[in-house]
Amino acid sequence: MLSATLLVLAVAGCGRSASTGTTGVSEQETPGALTGPPTPTEQLVAKGARYAITDGCSICHLSGSRPHSGPSFYGFAGRYVRLTDGRRVLVDERFVTDALEHPGRYSLRGYPPRLMWTVLARLHVDLQHSPGQIAALAAFIEQVGPEA
Repeated sequence: MLSATLLVLAVAGCGRSASTGTTGVSEQETPGALTGPPTPTEQLVAKGARYAITDGCSICHLSGSRPHSGPSFYGFAGRYVRLTDGRRVLVDERFVTDALEHPGRYSLRGYPPRLMWTVLARLHVDLQHSPGQIAALAAFIEQVGPEA
């Protein structure tokens, strides 16, 4: 959770200023990653973070208060998961993108089947016709993947 928060703050430019400001940190003291404009990838990840919050994904996938409603995005990317049909799949960009495009296609063992599809339908979120939103969400999910 900390890495996602730091990433969003970094992309948003929080704590940057040309001189010592309210943060008490001068530009010379600011780490190099915060001094330049955000890269296209950082912008995509930040957009995905916003979608994760505004579309309601964070309720089931980023909240520690409901651990069994959906797999946590933290540490999800880069890991293998077991599907209810017994297959073991790697959570990579292809899998995440496909799962977002077709939310009812995969059921992860240990989670209610087709729950994401049901929730998205109730919220009237149509990811199938939003490739830009899918790309942003996939970038965000991969960014909050396993720690280095």
